[in-house]
Amino acid sequence: MDEIFDHWIDQSGRTLSLSNIIRDKTGEQAVWYALKDLGYAAVAWDEGGVRVRLAADGVDPRTIDGLMMTLKAVRRPIVLEVWNGTVWQRTDYAHGAAFANDIFTAIDLPE
Repeated sequence: MDEIFDHWIDQSGRTLSLSNIIRDKTGEQAVWYALKDLGYAAVAWDEGGVRVRLAADGVDPRTIDGLMMTLKAVRRPIVLEVWNGTVWQRTDYAHGAAFANDIFTAIDLPE
């Protein structure tokens, strides 16, 4: 996974660093632990927009709520990348409001 994901959103919408949430894991193992076992979402911010990654089979629905609260007011483009078990599926949004309105549909979780 790209090293650019330095922010992680948990079930309450808090932003954490990977070093604050991993235990005895390192590298890719730590990333997949955060995505699949803890159900968190990885977030990268830059001047062009926001990039979000999550695992469809591991994300906690409360993490989605936290993402919506955190990102709904963002006026920059947001790219959602969802791991479906095989590949990253990408969905582009013009801004945070569109992201918040569609995220449950994009990952096939019940609202």
